[in-house]
Amino acid sequence: MEKSFAEYTKWKTMDLPEDLRAELDEIEGKPDEIWDRFCKDIEFGTSGLRGKMGAGTNRINSVVLRKASLGVAKYLTERHERPGLVISFDTRINSREYAAIVSEVFAENGVDAFIFAAPTPVPVLSFAVRFLRLNGGIMITASHNTKEYNGYKVYDHFGNQIDNSKARILETYIKKEDPFAESSRVGEKGRVTVLKENVKEAYLEAIKRNTLFWDKPERCREALGKLSVCYTPLNGAGLEYVTEALDTLGTGSVKIVESQKAPDGNFPTCASPNPENDGAFYEALKMCADNQCDVILATDPDSDRMGAAVLTEGGYCKLTGNQVGELMFDYILRCLSDGRGERKLREGMVAFKSFVSSPLVEKMGRAYGVQVRNVFTGFKNIVFEIEKLKEAGREDDFIFGFEESLGYLYGDDYTRDKDGVMACQMLCLMAAQQKSKGSNLLRRLEEIYEEFGYTESITTAIVYKKEKDRERMSAIMTSLFEGQLRKEPEWKPLIKKEFCFRQQNMYMADLQGGNRLIIRPSGTELKLKIYIFAGGSTRDEAIDTASELCGLARRTLEEKNE
Repeated sequence: MEKSFAEYTKWKTMDLPEDLRAELDEIEGKPDEIWDRFCKDIEFGTSGLRGKMGAGTNRINSVVLRKASLGVAKYLTERHERPGLVISFDTRINSREYAAIVSEVFAENGVDAFIFAAPTPVPVLSFAVRFLRLNGGIMITASHNTKEYNGYKVYDHFGNQIDNSKARILETYIKKEDPFAESSRVGEKGRVTVLKENVKEAYLEAIKRNTLFWDKPERCREALGKLSVCYTPLNGAGLEYVTEALDTLGTGSVKIVESQKAPDGNFPTCASPNPENDGAFYEALKMCADNQCDVILATDPDSDRMGAAVLTEGGYCKLTGNQVGELMFDYILRCLSDGRGERKLREGMVAFKSFVSSPLVEKMGRAYGVQVRNVFTGFKNIVFEIEKLKEAGREDDFIFGFEESLGYLYGDDYTRDKDGVMACQMLCLMAAQQKSKGSNLLRRLEEIYEEFGYTESITTAIVYKKEKDRERMSAIMTSLFEGQLRKEPEWKPLIKKEFCFRQQNMYMADLQGGNRLIIRPSGTELKLKIYIFAGGSTRDEAIDTASELCGLARRTLEEKNE
């Protein structure tokens, strides 16, 4: 508590923006509030620095981002004579302002900063690093979090989000920096350059180049011309990119949800701009009530995630991230096995998914001779494996990567992050193919389950509110690693084998009947996440088993909170 109060007192003496100054005044005399904001320096999580905006070292603000940028600049200038970074931002509150601030910090400290003029999707930032051959990138975003959040993603020269080992190195640089100190750098400064439209054009051309048609392009475009789509960018950065990609594809009708069209970091019609949540589709469903479209697509504010709902006889059914991943992998396997696109399915091809994503795709891969490898949560871990393939001269062996949290990547090495724009395009291709056969994506999903078995996946979470709750989450994970769960009367007969990944802070248990339980803290929010995978001879059986296991897991963890 003394350390946090000392840091608070230091901040009070500094020249701060008015909003930060007002917040410090407001929490004066409130030790719990002071501790929550100053108990530690915000750390790199699953996707860089991310947290609520506000005053303090454990918040996202201009001071914290200046400190981070000073550390990144020092790291780069020690290794390169004249390093360059590309900087982007989404539509969140303060994102544009933060991007301008960090661009100036980099330039002041000898790093050329190339900044996008408008809100830009994450996959385009990753693409730009590679396209411009720069030393890395910075994305100002909190992805799908609520409006109170923002963040700072760091990309390396491959266009990858930095992995954990690089993050730890950068943190040692960042900790040494004083964001309040005057710059003492001697030497040539960098420049701030606003990027031209050619980066956007090159990215969209790469999306076009990676289009995977299921038949001759002219036949596919004829089918696509009969497809109707409703799209919402959720007030984010995806609008121009997704609509242009779908227009190039030849999609017949694309309607935009007007209330969620304009960039707006307040997300006025959607409290949580996350396509995983049902609420993200409410405005689109209202718009489609009278004039129905075949599919509804949604991208999150930084447009690396894509969610979808499909029209059925009984209305719209929202697909889970696992279901979309299964459908995409099925489509890719069938197209490549038929020799479609630039590649043909062959021995040695590899797909990657996170441990917490559908195990069904492993069976699907085996049927086509494709190895499916599991990685730990965070799309950067999938991309790290892609980079290893490239180093081995096997970059063409990568065919697909996905996470159950609506992250997907297909194509050559045009980008090194999950791509919501590409995913929208792929979803339309899949839907148009099924419509041309008098079917739909749900029916195709049922066919996949009939062939490979029914699997139901449920993701839920125990949500916490205060920074002090991290200790409670840590205590629960420690008890799991020490084998406490298998001692519980209800769990003892269910658990076949436990896997304790302490370094990644993830617990996994294989259960009777081929089912699985995974528990891990979120890398971006105060949540303890629970993943259930259950099989069955019918879909109802799989759903019932998954629901029972999910309920049991929630009760067990909630009891540990008491």
